[in-house]
Amino acid sequence: MTENDLKQKDIDPPFWAFPWPGGQAIARYLLDNPLVIKDKYALDFASGSGIAGIAALLASARHVDFNEIDSLACKSISLNIMANRLNLSPSILEENLISNSARRRPKKNGWETILAGDVFYEQPMSKNIIKWLLDKAREGTEILIGDPGRSYFPWGPLEKIAEYSVETPQMVEGRNEVVTGVYRVKPK
Repeated sequence: MTENDLKQKDIDPPFWAFPWPGGQAIARYLLDNPLVIKDKYALDFASGSGIAGIAALLASARHVDFNEIDSLACKSISLNIMANRLNLSPSILEENLISNSARRRPKKNGWETILAGDVFYEQPMSKNIIKWLLDKAREGTEILIGDPGRSYFPWGPLEKIAEYSVETPQMVEGRNEVVTGVYRVKPK
């Protein structure tokens, strides 16, 4: 179904299905710098269709847990893993990790890297997410964020490590290309 089909049928687009710029930027960064993720346990937080986590796997991450709250997005992640010919059984966590973070520990040592693309688009949620990510960074987890500078982006505790001009669907960003940064969280 195309953007025009959705408009004509007055159907809200499945926003997890688009290659959002933050996820694309993280994916490009990992593919350009595979040593950043090589042999690490990672979490693709708020995965959408899984673009950042799939790039991590292609760049030789040891294991990636994909996290999404939408069941269709979770199915999409599985299909995208198969489409990329990655022969593995993905770990897909269909839950809100922000509200359940204390009880979920996927590996003995936890995640070494968390990938978070395009997660700062609503104010209350953004505050909870950055608090959770900062807590994880203080515990020693490397946090990589991809974002084109959305309204609720937390500029303070971050260090820009890369920048890309990313093609985007007109429906998603209102333009066909957007400059997007990849940031590392600096724990306080």
